Amino acid sequence: MSSDTQLAMPGQGSPNPAPQQDDDVISLREIFHVLTTHKWAIIGFTLAVTLITTLIVFKLTPIYQATTVLQIEQEQAKVVSIEEVYGIDGGGDSYLNTQFEVLKSRSVLEKVVEKLNLTQNPEFNTSLQETAWYANYINWHSWFGLEAPVEEDVEDITLRDTINTLSEHISIAPVKKTQVVRIHATSESAKLAAKIANAVADAYIESYMESKLSLTLNATSWMQGRLTELSDKLRVAEKNLQAYREQENLVDLEGVLTLSSNELKALTTELVQVRRKLAISETIYKRIQSGKLRTAEDYESLQAVLSHPLIQELKQEQAKIERQISDMSRRYGPKHPKMRSARSELASIQQNIKMQIRNIVQGVERDYENDKANERSLSRQVATAKAKVQEINRSQFKLRALEREVRTNKDLYDAFFKRIQETSATSDLQTANARVVDKAFTPEKPVKPKKSLIIALAAILGLMISCGIAFLLEMLNNTIRSTRDIEDKLNLPVLGILPKLNPKQATGRMHNLFMDKNEHGFGEAVRTIRTSVNLTAMDKEHRLFAITSTMPGEGKSSTASNLALSLGQLGKTLLVDCDLRRPTVGKNFSIKGGSVGLANLLADTATTDECIHHADGIDLIPCGMLPPNPQELLASEKFVAVIEELKQHYDYIILDCPPVQSVSDALMVSRLCDGLLYVIEAGRGQLSAIQNSVGRLLQARAPLTGVVLNKIDPTRKDAYGYSQGYYDYEGYHSKEA
Repeated sequence: MSSDTQLAMPGQGSPNPAPQQDDDVISLREIFHVLTTHKWAIIGFTLAVTLITTLIVFKLTPIYQATTVLQIEQEQAKVVSIEEVYGIDGGGDSYLNTQFEVLKSRSVLEKVVEKLNLTQNPEFNTSLQETAWYANYINWHSWFGLEAPVEEDVEDITLRDTINTLSEHISIAPVKKTQVVRIHATSESAKLAAKIANAVADAYIESYMESKLSLTLNATSWMQGRLTELSDKLRVAEKNLQAYREQENLVDLEGVLTLSSNELKALTTELVQVRRKLAISETIYKRIQSGKLRTAEDYESLQAVLSHPLIQELKQEQAKIERQISDMSRRYGPKHPKMRSARSELASIQQNIKMQIRNIVQGVERDYENDKANERSLSRQVATAKAKVQEINRSQFKLRALEREVRTNKDLYDAFFKRIQETSATSDLQTANARVVDKAFTPEKPVKPKKSLIIALAAILGLMISCGIAFLLEMLNNTIRSTRDIEDKLNLPVLGILPKLNPKQATGRMHNLFMDKNEHGFGEAVRTIRTSVNLTAMDKEHRLFAITSTMPGEGKSSTASNLALSLGQLGKTLLVDCDLRRPTVGKNFSIKGGSVGLANLLADTATTDECIHHADGIDLIPCGMLPPNPQELLASEKFVAVIEELKQHYDYIILDCPPVQSVSDALMVSRLCDGLLYVIEAGRGQLSAIQNSVGRLLQARAPLTGVVLNKIDPTRKDAYGYSQGYYDYEGYHSKEA
C-alpha cells in the first residue's frame, strides 16, 4: 500500500534525533493551531460574556446629559474700586480659572439643591433609596454586634450628602482660548438634567450678584469709616500748618529767600575777586619777605613792578635816552656838554625808577594787608548770609512738608468722598459678570450606558480573555499531543498514530477494529505502524516485538492486538499476554475463563500446545492463572526458553507488556525482543512521567524502536500533517467500488 511507505526506517536501538527548533521564534502556525484547537471554547466563552454583558447593559438605568453654555466676562479693575479694595483682578486666565472653580463650589450647588428640592429626590438623596439585599452582609458593625453611630444633625448631613452626589453629576468644561464654559449635568431624568444645568448657571450668576452686593456694602462701610479718619487727619494737618506760619511769622517766605540768595551771591562773587587779588599780593609779599631779592634787578623782575604803568613809562624814557647817548657817542666825546647833559638825564631817570620801585614794593605790602583784611571781612559776611539762607530753607522745607501733608490728606478725602457718593448712587444697580449663551434643553437620547460600545468591548475582552486562557492552558499543558512533541521532547521517532474513535462505536471491539472494513482510517493507521515495525527488523527471520506504555489505559493492549492482526496478514503471528497482573488478551478475544496460559506454561503446569489458542487468524497465549510472583516468572530462564521455542514456529511474536511506570516487568521482557513499541495516549500522560519511563527503558538498554501516538484527534494535524482526510478518501473510493 502506498501509505505503508510514508515513514523512513527508524534506527535500531537509539532513535534518530529530530531537528531542534528555535524556541525564541514565534510560530504563526502554532498560534493558529492553538486557536483552532480551542475554537469552540473560545467562541462559547466570548458568546457567554457578550450575552451576560448584553443582559446587564439592558438592565442599567439610562443616564441623560444636558448642557448649558455660559459666557464669563472679564472685568477690568478700577482706581480705588471695590475690586481693588478686596484684591480682585478682573483680567487674565487666573480670573477665568477662579470662576470655573466657583461654578463647582458648594455654595452654588447648595442653591441648586434648594431650588430644585433635590433632597427629596432618591437619585441624589441616597438615604431615600431602597436598601440593597446585601447591605446587612457588608455592614461590619453587625459582624461584631456593634451599633452604628447615630448622626445628630440629620438635615445638615442630608444636605451635605446631596450636594456631594450632585457634584458628581456636574462637570465643567471650559472652551480653550475663549470665555465660554459648558456646564454638563447628568441625571436619570432627561428633564431634571436640563433643569440642573440651567439652575447651576442661574445660581452662579445669582451668587455673583449677591457677593458683589455684599462687597459693595462692606466697601461702603469701610470707606465711610476711613473717610472719618481722613477728615480728622486733614483738620490736624491744616491746624499745624497755620500754627507754624504764625510761630515763624512767615508772610512772604519766597521773597525773603530770593533776597537773601541774591545777597549771598553778590558777597560770594566779591569774595572770589578779593581772594584772587589776595593770592597775587600774597605771592609778591612772600617773595619780598623771603630775602632772595638783593639787587635792584631782582626787584625789577617782580610782576607788580613790571606791570606798573609808571615803571613802564620810565623804562621807555630810559631806553630812549640810552639810544640818544649811543648815537651821540659816535659824534661827541664823553666830555661834550650834550653828552654830559644826556648822562645826567639818564641818571635822574634811573634814580626815579629806583625810587618808584621802592614805593611800589612798599605799596605791595600795604595792599597785601588790606586784601587780607577785606578777605576776612567778606568771609564773615558770606558765612552770615549762608546761615540766614539755610535757616530760611529749613523753614521753607518744614512749611512745604506741612503743606504737602495737607494737600495729600485733602486729595484722599476728596477721592474717598467721591467714591462713596458713586457707590451709594449705584449700590442698587449691579451687573452680572456672566450670561447664558445657550440654555439646556431636554435631551432625547441617553449618553450612557453606550450599549453597543459596551457590548462590543465586552465581546472583544471576552475574546481576548478566552484566547489568553487558551494560550495559558496550552503553556501549562505538559503532555504529549503531537508527533512534534515526541520528536522534540523525547527525541524518539514516531512509528504511527492511531485516531481517537467514538466510544459508542468502538465499545467491545477495540481489540480487533483492524478487521472492520468500515474503519478505513484506523486500518490504514495500523498498517502504517506495521510497515514501520517491519522496516526495523528486515534482516531477521523471526521478529519479536514488545508493546508497553507509561500507565494503564493508554491503549497498549488494543494496539498490540490490532498490530498482531495486521501482521497476521503477512505471516504466522502469535500474540502473548505478558501482563500477568491485569491481563486483557483472553478477555478481548473471548477465551474461556480458567484456560491455561503463559503463567501455567512458565510454572510447568501446562504444555505449549495447551496454552495456544486461535482467533481471527492469529494465535494467542493468554495470561492463564494469575501468579503471585509475575516478575520472577518473566525473569526466569524458563521464560527465555519459551520465547526461543516460540520464535522457531512463528514469523511474528507480539508481547503485550504491563506499563513501565507501574512495574518493571517490561524491562525484563524487552531484553529478549527485537524491538519495543512505546504507546502514548495523546494529551493524557505528563511529560515528566513519560520521560522517566523512557529513561528507565534506555538505561535497561531496551531496543526502543519508536512511539505509537494513540487516541489523537482525527481533525487535528500534527507537525507532519497526519490527518484522517487521506483515510477517508480511501474509504470513499472503496465504497464507490
